[in-house]
Order: sequence, then structure tokens, then C-alpha cells
Amino acid sequence: MKKIYNELVLMFLIVVTGIRCVAQDDNRSLLKRVVQENQETVDAIAMYPTETRKIIFEATEYPEVITKLNEMQKNSQDAFEKLISSFDKEEQEKIWNLTRYDGLISDLAGNHNMSEDEINNILVNYPEEIHKTALEERKSNYDLLVQIDKMNKSYNSDFEILMSGYIPEVINVFKEMIKMPEVLDILFDHMQYTVVVGDYYKRNPERVLHKTDSLNLVLTQKNTQEADEWKQSMNDNPQAQEEYTQAAQEYAQDNGYQPEDYNASMTQDVTNYSSNPYNWWFGYPSWYPYDYWNPYPYWYDWGFYYGPGRRAIFFGLPSAYFMEWYFYSPEHYSKYAELSNHYYNYYNKHRESLNNNSISHSVNDWRNRNKDIVTDDWDKDNINRAQRFKEYGQMEVDRRKYNTKYPNQQIEQSEYLQKKQNKYPLLSADVSKKQLIRRDSKTQSVQENIPEPIKKPAVTIPDRYKASENGQLNNRRSEQNLKQQNSNVQNNNINKQQQSVITNPQPNNNSPKRPDNVNIQQKNPNPSKQTENFNQLRNAQQYHQNTWKQIQPQSQPVRQIQQHNNINPPSQQKNTQVERPIRQNTQTQSNNKRR
Repeated sequence: MKKIYNELVLMFLIVVTGIRCVAQDDNRSLLKRVVQENQETVDAIAMYPTETRKIIFEATEYPEVITKLNEMQKNSQDAFEKLISSFDKEEQEKIWNLTRYDGLISDLAGNHNMSEDEINNILVNYPEEIHKTALEERKSNYDLLVQIDKMNKSYNSDFEILMSGYIPEVINVFKEMIKMPEVLDILFDHMQYTVVVGDYYKRNPERVLHKTDSLNLVLTQKNTQEADEWKQSMNDNPQAQEEYTQAAQEYAQDNGYQPEDYNASMTQDVTNYSSNPYNWWFGYPSWYPYDYWNPYPYWYDWGFYYGPGRRAIFFGLPSAYFMEWYFYSPEHYSKYAELSNHYYNYYNKHRESLNNNSISHSVNDWRNRNKDIVTDDWDKDNINRAQRFKEYGQMEVDRRKYNTKYPNQQIEQSEYLQKKQNKYPLLSADVSKKQLIRRDSKTQSVQENIPEPIKKPAVTIPDRYKASENGQLNNRRSEQNLKQQNSNVQNNNINKQQQSVITNPQPNNNSPKRPDNVNIQQKNPNPSKQTENFNQLRNAQQYHQNTWKQIQPQSQPVRQIQQHNNINPPSQQKNTQVERPIRQNTQTQSNNKRR
């Protein structure tokens, strides 16, 4: 009898062990599949610095909090937009900018009888670039600031209620997360990834951190190498560099900057620039068709800045915003033909880097939209490629004029080339070889596929980043005041630098809560480490730009949507009440995006 009992126990253990092994295999298989299906998300999170990634993975253990926070944010932003809807677009931008500085509106809304000197004493704790706007808004819209302050306190109170059932360590994690709104967006937009990774991290945090550390190293090295190659390629091609700097200045001007701003020489500190994101509860300006939580100045999009003597100093690739702007207008292809050719040459060497390399992504996207025009001859004939870009740009400009003049006789690219063979000989010959010119061509043009690029708000450039021609700091303020300003700003923004540290957690397979030895501490910003991580943060924060662009060829153009709904484009909305725009989805249909 005892023998039979032992055999039954052994059989039971074998069955249970087998079930556990199968479950573990299923979990690994599910994790592998989810990672493969969300590779861009995996890469984006991996590019954040180690301390930030720890916070992110802590948050993934509580997907129910992320879901509730998203719903709360949707409601709070709707209420905020309704509150300021009577103001024109320019005024709304100023109000939204005030929300980016934690505590500023509350300080401004304090005592209505404060003198200007008292207000200035308060503002010294905030970056200088927001001082003028703060003084203007307090003078003209004090009652509004009081309302916004009440709303913000109410939302923070709701947050405390939401988190009341969680341990302090978890509460601190989500306090940090709402300072990183673009990351909360990523986690909510990819909820399957969030749930699976959070469950895996709960059971084996060390392995997840180790894997992402390794991926971070690979991506950082890859991004650094590609940025260095771009820098070297610019230095090796003076004509392309000259055209690039001209295009960069045109981009800055199109986005509201003045020549004295974008022509100014800057200090090396610009590579350590830290942006204050928009407040999680109030969101970013509602007319943006994609996520734009972190406003950065023009040089962030350029990938270079002017050093002493106005020498272009490259630190990274141009942003996806810049590349979108460049590839939108056909005039750019002919006006900057050598630069267009240079983009193409760089793309040829980095065709595998489509997710995080803005140049490769944009060139590949452009090629896919113009398959009938961009034949194999573009790859083979390097000598004449710049001329092909000139012909392409002029052809698209002319075709657009024709379609505008004859709206009922819209003509496609291939048909237009057939009519104008002598004017565009290279393009006509390319397409003729491919035998694609036919009257019933269904080819769509780049202009009919791409929504007009959003104009980003001009960011006020702090004086501390400007340099004189001898490379010294601009002395418009005394050195003593500058030191005091930087010290106050640093102390006020310790919590804004995303430098929180979570000690390495230990595996805990028996409880869904974090171990007691997990501790979140505030750490003073380390300037050298900030500089080291600048491009990591820059690449990670551009994640939404690339995912938005990836779906654009299948999306309805913004201009068509606006016409259908009788909504004026942003450039025509100044000094009018801003209506709620139609935002482009940045994910698949299954995604429950807040807009």
C-alpha cells in the first residue's frame, strides 16, 4: 500500500512539474511573441537611461493604474481645453506653456495683491525663458490661473485617492511616471506588451533589467555610430552641408524663429538641454495631430548647432519632425538637390535602420510613396541622382500647379511625365524602361499622401546657451546672477530631470507587491551623466514621431479631414476660437488612443 501511495505521489509531482514547465514555456513563448510584435516599443524603452527604465518596469506591474490614469488624463485634458477654448491659439499656447513648470501657476495664483517685485522674487526659482509669459498672464488672466490651479490640485487629489491602496514605493513610481507623459503613452498604447512584460518583470526583474541593459548598449552604440557617420559625411561634402544649413534655417523660420535666434552662436551646453514636458493632466496643445509632450528648440531638430564663428557642430541626426518637413515640400528636392542626394546615399548605407534612424525612415517612406518614379536607376546611377532630384522636385511643383488650375482633371505622376518627357528627360527615361506609363495609372503623389507638417511652437532660447564669438558665455547678465539663476533652476527642477534611482529589486515569486527593500530616492542631476544620456533621451523621446509617420501613407490626410469637418488648418486659426481638431491615430485600429 505504501508503495502504491509513493508511486501516486511521484506521479502527481511529475504531472505538476510538467504543468509548470509547460506554463513557463508558454510564458516565454508569449513574451517572445509580444516582444517581436512590439519591437519599436521595446527599443524605445530600452533607449532610456537605466534609472528611468527601472521606473518604467516598476509601473508595468500595475497596468490597471496605467489604464485609470489614461482615462483620468483624457477627462482632465478635455476640461482644460474647454476652460481655455475662448482664447485664441497664440494665447492658448502661452497658457499651456505655463503648465510645463511644476508649481509655477500655483505660485502665480497665490496672492492677488503681490507687487511686481514680489512676483519677480518668485520667478527667480523658474527658468528665465518663462518669466515674460508668466508676468503677462498673471496681469491679464489672473482669475484663469486661479481656476487652473484649483483644477490641478483637484487632479492631484484624485491621483492620491487612486493610489491610496498601494504601498508608498508604488505611489512614488507613478509620481515619477506622470512626469514622463510620453512613456505613459507608450505603455497605454501597447497594453499587451505592458501586461506581459510587467508580469515577467514581477517574477524576474533582474533578467529583464539585464536584457534591456544589453539592448541599450547595442542601440546606443548603433545610434552613436550612425550619428558619427552622418557627421563625417557632412564634413566630407561641403556642398551638402551648405545646403543642409540653409534648409535648417528655413525650417527654423517656418516654425516661428527669428534670424537673430537661429543664427546665434551657442555654447556646448546646448547638448545638455533639458525640456520641461507639458503637464500630464492638461496635455499638450489640442491642435497637434500627434504626441508632442516635450518642446525642444530648433537645434534639437537640426541635429547641430552653431558654435563660435558660426561653425556647424553636429551632435546627432536630424529629428523626424525635420525630415517630415523636408520631404513634404517638393520645392526642397530641387532647391537642395545635393542634400537630397546626400540623404539618399546615407540611406543606402543604413537601409536596415528604419525604426530609429530618421533619415533612413524618411527616405524609405518617400521611396515607397513614389515606386513608379524611383526606379533601380536611382541606386545605380550615383552621378545623375542629384539631377533626378531636381527633375522630381520641379515635376511635382508643376504638376501641383496643373492640378490646382484644373481641379476636375487631376493628373498622376506617370501620366504627367508622359506629357512632359522633354522637360524631365531622366525621370521619363526611367519610367519608360519600367513600362509604367499608362493612362489608367493609380499612382498617388507624395503631396496627396502626406498631411501638412505641423508647425512646432518656437521655444524661447535662454541666454545662458548663447555664446559670444570668442566662445565665452553671453554676458548680458552678470556672472553672479547667472550662477544664482542656474542654482535656483537646478534646485527647483531636481524632480524634473528623471534622475530618480530605484535600487536593484530582488525576485519575489510569492507576492505581486514589490519587496520591502525597494527604495526610491531622489538624486541630484549629474551634468556629465546628463550629457552622456542626451542622445539616448533624444532618440527615445522621438519614438512617437516615427510611429506616427509609419502609418501616414494609409491615413486620411489632415487637410482632407479638416475640409470635411470645416476645420481651419492651424496656420489659419490665429485670433480665432480654436475648435477641437481631428487627431491622427498613431497606432493600429485595436489601439484605444485617447484621441
